[in-house]
Amino acid sequence: MSFAQNISRWFRARRRFPARAALVPCVFAALLGLSACEEDVVAVIGTDVPYSIYGVLSPQLDSQWVRIFPVEERLVPATPAPLDVRVVSTDRATGERYDWRDSVIVDFADQYAHVYYAPFQARFGHTYEIAALRSDGAESTVEVTVPPEAEIIPQDPVINFVSVSQPVLVRGGVPGLVQVEATYTIAYKLANEPDIRSGNIVIPYILRHEETSEGWVIPVALREDFLEVTATLAQQVDVGLDLRVGIILLNVTLRFIAADAAWDPPGGLFDRDILVQPNVMRNVRNGFGFVGAGYRMEIQWLPPREAIEAAGFRSPEEN
Repeated sequence: MSFAQNISRWFRARRRFPARAALVPCVFAALLGLSACEEDVVAVIGTDVPYSIYGVLSPQLDSQWVRIFPVEERLVPATPAPLDVRVVSTDRATGERYDWRDSVIVDFADQYAHVYYAPFQARFGHTYEIAALRSDGAESTVEVTVPPEAEIIPQDPVINFVSVSQPVLVRGGVPGLVQVEATYTIAYKLANEPDIRSGNIVIPYILRHEETSEGWVIPVALREDFLEVTATLAQQVDVGLDLRVGIILLNVTLRFIAADAAWDPPGGLFDRDILVQPNVMRNVRNGFGFVGAGYRMEIQWLPPREAIEAAGFRSPEEN
C-alpha cells in the first residue's frame, strides 16, 4: 500500500466520538485506592465520628457505589463480616430513596473492602444525600449535586504570529472540569523505514481551561502541542523522522470529567500523595472522606487544514 493510500485510509477511518461516553471505572477505583491510604494518615484515634465514605455518583452508570470505613479506636484491616451500618440515599428533588447493599471486595492493597451499591442512575442536576447510619443513632452524611448535562462545541481556530489554537466550548453550566487532556493521533515515517507508523500522544491540560459567560473554554493550543508532540516523539524513537513526511495529524481527542464543585484538588492535580492528606477534598459531615459527582466527556475532530499546517503538523489531505 502506498504512502498516499495509507494516509487516505487513516483519514477515512477517523470517527467523531459522542459528546458523552461511559465514565471510566478507574475514577472510582482510584478513590478506593486513595481511601485506604487516607485512613492511615488521618488521626482517627480519639475521634467520635462513625464513618469514612468515598465514591463518585455518575449519570452514566446504572448503579452507584460508595466505600464505607468504620472509624475505630485503632487501625485494623477490615474483615468480610457485616458492618454495623445502614446506607441510605435520598434524591432531594424527587424524594426517591434507596437502601444500599453491601458488596465485599478485595482492594488494591489485598484487603477486604465494604463497597455499598444501589441500582439507580443518578440524574443530571439532582442533589443526593447519602447517609451512613449506625445502630446507636450516630451517622455520617454527604450531599452531592450531579452536574447538569453539557455539550462540547469546537470553535473556529485562532491563527496569528504568536500561536495557533482552536478553542473548545463546554456549554451547560457545569461547575468544573477535571483531568482535562488532549490526545493527538499522528502518523509519521522513520528515516530508515519504508512504512508509516502511527501513534497517540497524550498531553495533560492542567489548569488551561477558563470559565466564561457561555461556559468553560478549553484552548487547544495546536502550535504549542506540536512542539510537545515533536519532543515526545523524539524520545520514543531511536532514529530521526523522515522530514519529507513530517508529523501528520490524523485527529485530536479532548477528554475530561464534567464535575461538581466539590472536585477541587489543590493545583488542579489528582496527586495521590496530596489527596491522602487529612482534610484534602473532604466533604463528609460528621465523618471523613469524599464523595463527588461527575461524568466523562470526550470529542474527536480534525482541525481545519489551515490551522494544522500553521501549527507545524502536516495535513492528511495533502498526502
